[in-house]
Amino acid sequence: MSLFATADVPCPACGKQVAFNMVHSVNAVGRPDLREAILKGTFQQQACPSCNKTFRMDPRLTYLDVGRNQWIGVFPHAEMDQWRTREEEVQGLFDRAFGRKAAPLARGIGVTMKPRLVFGWPALWEKLAIDDHKLDDVQVELLKVGLLRSLPESPLSFGTELRFQQIPKNNPAELSFAWLNSTTADFVQGVNVPRALYDDVALRADEWKSLRAEFSNALFLDMNRLIIPAGV
Repeated sequence: MSLFATADVPCPACGKQVAFNMVHSVNAVGRPDLREAILKGTFQQQACPSCNKTFRMDPRLTYLDVGRNQWIGVFPHAEMDQWRTREEEVQGLFDRAFGRKAAPLARGIGVTMKPRLVFGWPALWEKLAIDDHKLDDVQVELLKVGLLRSLPESPLSFGTELRFQQIPKNNPAELSFAWLNSTTADFVQGVNVPRALYDDVALRADEWKSLRAEFSNALFLDMNRLIIPAGV
């Protein structure tokens, strides 16, 4: 069941109060249209009736797709420096919903679930895209680390992040990534890499062993886990 609640929020353009239908949880099986809206980048966008400016609320929700074994806690990007605290919070939510504190039927469903924690719309979009392309998100994040090591320079900052985009239909031997604005998802710079580099992460398991261990049983499974100090 997908849950929404209306709240009055100020328009970021004119400051007038807007009755916004804010999401609290998404069930993608019951509402596949919401999943499509997330992938299109239109979910939680609304126009201000006073100035007609369209704006998007920062995410704060749980995302569930039983068919794809996905359960994701989503928070605003600005809270990424609190990832350690949020990870504990999200683990508690998952435990009560599908984990060790859940009812037996729900625990049975949760066995195959992959709980995750993300910050910002681009990060949520990426998790859905990775699943669509039948890739492993651990390998994708390790590949990103390898790319950062090899690139002579990059636009990486707290406000700009590297996100997987797609496997191009016209060239399935490549993976497309893009540097995006962390809050607006605006495109900054693109980079395509050979699919063989992704496959190589699994083949060279010993070389990635220590970094892979950092992601073991982690809910915040993101390259930024290695970069951003965990606050409180």
